This record gives sequence, structure tokens and C-alpha cells, in this order.
Amino acid sequence: MAKKVIDIFPPRRKAVEADKVLAMPLPADLPDEESAVLVKIESPQTKPKITFNHIGESAGTRSEIFAPEKKTISFGAWFWKAVGAAVIVLAGMYFWDAQFAGAVVKIWPETSAFSREALVLVDSGAGDIDLSRMAIPGFSLTAEKSVEGAAPATGTKGAQGRARGSIKIFNNYTNSQTLIKNTRFQAPLDKFQPALEGEESPWFTLDETIVLPPKTSAVAQVTAAAAGEKYNIEPSVFSVPGLAGTAQYTFIYAQSFEKFTGGSSEIVPQVTKDDLKNAEIEIQNLAKEEIKRELFAKAKEQGLEILGEESIVFDIGAVEISAKEGDNIAKIAGRATAKASAVAYKKSDFERLGKEFILREIDQGTICREGSFSFVSSYAGVDKDQKLPSINLAAEAEAYAGTDPEDLKKGLSEKKAEEAEMFLMSRPGMRKAEIRLSPPWRFSVPRSLDRIEIQTIFD
Repeated sequence: MAKKVIDIFPPRRKAVEADKVLAMPLPADLPDEESAVLVKIESPQTKPKITFNHIGESAGTRSEIFAPEKKTISFGAWFWKAVGAAVIVLAGMYFWDAQFAGAVVKIWPETSAFSREALVLVDSGAGDIDLSRMAIPGFSLTAEKSVEGAAPATGTKGAQGRARGSIKIFNNYTNSQTLIKNTRFQAPLDKFQPALEGEESPWFTLDETIVLPPKTSAVAQVTAAAAGEKYNIEPSVFSVPGLAGTAQYTFIYAQSFEKFTGGSSEIVPQVTKDDLKNAEIEIQNLAKEEIKRELFAKAKEQGLEILGEESIVFDIGAVEISAKEGDNIAKIAGRATAKASAVAYKKSDFERLGKEFILREIDQGTICREGSFSFVSSYAGVDKDQKLPSINLAAEAEAYAGTDPEDLKKGLSEKKAEEAEMFLMSRPGMRKAEIRLSPPWRFSVPRSLDRIEIQTIFD
């Protein structure tokens, strides 16, 4: 009977699920696998029970093992755990607040423009700015340069040129023929381009007298009867109008083999007496501008500012001009030596004096915003009393009613956020205020002044 039971229930350890509700591991004191057979599982509500049959020498005996009871945590234990966790959190918050507490205070003050004007002396003998005298150090600058320039010639004259060329004259008549100087030769009208107009004549005249024996030819020079490019005609055949109506007219003629040249009619420039005077003035002015640029460039290289163009002293030498009256040139060239001198100053000295001046003039309790200062200068001439060059100073800055930051921090220390904002807005000239506290759970400004940051904002 025992062997049959073993075949049905193989000896092994296993977890038992009681009534498919409670998963329970086998107890540690379970009998050996080969000597125990699971017989019965009971699953009461409170305490599952396992019953085993023992095999071997003690076959038929039984043992019962009870599963351990499920433990539960009481309300008291939960309460003290929650208290402990709360203490830890509060301790951490206290530590964080002690180490990193801070306040950032932003204020937007009402601002207005504050400006003043003064006369500033530029003293070459001064070593530094002097607020009591309103004086800054001055520096002497000089420059010299040879300047070349040119001015236009305004006079004109007409340049008239007559065309000239070579012709070959043929005498095919039986008698000798003499052609005297200025004998006229005529080319076909279509050779003149553009066409002749009005009283313009198509004649070319013989430069010298020619004698032609019968059945001979000779080369001669002819000149156009009038000036102009239209007389530069291409090769052509010429007749002799003076022989018209005679037997020789058809036997005596001429022919050219090259284009005539030299015909022109144009206007060319010419230097007049007034042109020479104007050229001298223009070159002097050019020399003045050139030396002025040279002086300003020299000042820039040395980090200086010239008082003004009006303060520059110029010395322009005589202008050397090579052209003369009647020359047919378009430009009159010339040369002049230019010198210039001026008194200069450092811009940083001028602005430093201006800043100290405006801070001296501003009312007590008023603050000038850093970075808002602006200064404008203009040459004021030589001071009558001290005989020094001077410049006008126009200084301006953005001003607002302010309090020393340390005093402001003292007034804010340990105040609640709402009280601190009311305290700030009650101060004169305050447009807007904002306070940001950290850590987030802090509700008052820290006591330590080092933990308070003041930010003044302008927009």
C-alpha cells in the first residue's frame, strides 16, 4: 500500500497553494524526500496546515506542520515612522535655508536728464586735469606738406584746319597749258561727306603755278577752299572749272590717289589771365584741405582731438604754375608748400573732467547712472583772462533719486516680502520694485546683508 502511494505522489519539496489563496513555502523542517509523502493540506482562514505520512521504519505515523502567521504593522508604528520622516525633511529645509537663503531685489527708479555747460581751458603747461580751474592738458601739433594740384582753363579758341592733298594733272591737249597758283579744281559733289551746305564751295586750289607741255602730266599740291572735316575726301577725279566753255576743258583734268587730310573745325581750350588767377586760388585751397587732413590724421595717430577747424593756423606758400596765358591746355597744374599748427587734447581728459564736473553739480541724494554720460565740445576761441585756447563743454547724464545700497539692505533685512515691497515703493522716485526670495519656501528677507542683492534696472 505504501509503494502505491509513492507512485502517485513522487517525493519532492514544493510550495503549496492553500485554497488557491495563500502561496506558502514548505517549512524548513520538512522530512527527507525519500521518507515523506504529502497526505493532506488543510487551509483554515487563520493558519494553513500540512499533514505528512512518514515511510520507512516509522511507516504509518503522521506529523503536522503549521505555516507561520502573516505579520501586520500597527498604527503606532506607522505614526512614528511618519514623524521621523517629517523631522528629516524639516531638518534638511532648515539646513538649506541656513546655507543658501538669499533675496534678489530689483528696483526701477524714475530717471530724468541732468545737464550742465561750462568753459574748459586747454593748457599746454598743465600736467593733469584741474577741476578748480576747469582746465585740461594741451598738446601742440604741426604738419608740413608739398601739395600738387590742377585747375581748369576756361578760355577757348577755334581750331580751323583745311584739307590738303596731292593730285596728278594731265594735259592731253595739243597746246601747252599754264595753270597759275590758286587755280580751282573741283571734285564730284558726292565725295563730300557730310554733304556741302549753303555757301560751302567744292573747290581745291593749286598751291603753286604749273606749266604743262602738250601730252604731259605733273604732280601738284592743292588745298581746300574752306575748313572742315568734310573736305578730307577719298581719291577722286577733278575738273578745272576755269576752262569750262573751251576746247581744253575735256583734255585737261587731275586725279588723286590718296585720301586728303588735315580738314578740321573744332574748339580747343586756351589759358586766359583770369584762369591763371583762379588756378592759384584753387591750388591754395587744395593745399589747405590737404594739410588739414594731414594734421587731423597726425592727431588721431597720437590719440588726440584738435580743438576745432577754426583753431588751426595755416601757412600756404606761393603757388608755382608752369602754364602761361594763351596756352592751349585744358588743365593748369601747380604746386604749393603748406604748413599748419594746432592745439589738441586727450578725449579721455575732457570726458573725465566733464564727469567730475557734473557729479559736483548734481544735488545730494541724486545719482547719475553709470554709462549715461555724454559730452559735446566746440571751439570757444582764446580765453581773454588767461590767454589760453578754450572749448565749450556740454555735459549730460541720466539721473535718479537713490540711496546707498548698504542702507537699502539694512532697511530690507528680515522684512516679509510684502512689507519689503511696500518699503521700497514708499521711497521717492521709485517706479517699480520686485523681490525674489530663495529657497522657494522663504517668506522674509534674510538677516545677513551679504545675502541681499540689489539690482537697479533702467529701461
